[in-house]
Amino acid sequence: MILASLLLVAAQAATAERPDPMTLGPAVGQPLIAFEARDQTGALRNLDSLKGLNGLALLFFRSADW
Repeated sequence: MILASLLLVAAQAATAERPDPMTLGPAVGQPLIAFEARDQTGALRNLDSLKGLNGLALLFFRSADW
């Protein structure tokens, strides 16, 4: 009985701490702040250098390793 209660409390605490993913990052249509990051070749890129003639699709991926 005590073990079941402890497991229930631990499960509730784990789910209570998770942020709502819909509130993370920029909202749809919201302008992005200026940023710089290195690409896979080590070149420094910014938002303007990534935009092309047809715009830009930018995906923010939150890895499970973070």
